Parts: sequence; C-alpha cells; structure tokens
Amino acid sequence: MAAATVNRRRSVVFGNKRVVLADVSIAANGDTFATGLHIIDSFSVDSSTTGAIGATKSGGTITFASGGAIANIPVVAIGN
Repeated sequence: MAAATVNRRRSVVFGNKRVVLADVSIAANGDTFATGLHIIDSFSVDSSTTGAIGATKSGGTITFASGGAIANIPVVAIGN
C-alpha cells in the first residue's frame, strides 16, 4: 500500500470536531491517505472522473479501492 499523493490539504475546526478537506491522487488500488486525525467519525470521497472509487477507514487513515489510478479525488474527513 503506497501513500496517496496529496495535491491540496486544509484543516478546519467545527465545534469539537476537526475537518480535513483534501484533494488527493492515487496510483493504484489500496493506496492510503493519512489524514492526521486520530479517529475518523465520517468521511466522503468522490471521483471526478468516470472511474469508480470506494474507500474504508481505520483510525485516522483512509484506504482507497479502485480499478487503478485516479487523479484529483476530493476527500472530506471529520473526526478528532
């Protein structure tokens, strides 16, 4: 599992939650994005291309599931 390429990243605070807004690119299925959060409560990923994408979370890391490389994936992660 390789690390996703982070093209852009912003962190903001909403009340008692931290939110990470990012744009990442993955090279292959199984690439990961370490958000910097300890625990992810909720997250969203969306492919800006026709390629299908899915993801799972564990702790503060998101692991992508795809058929191959996808660029410029918007990611929103909420947690602590």
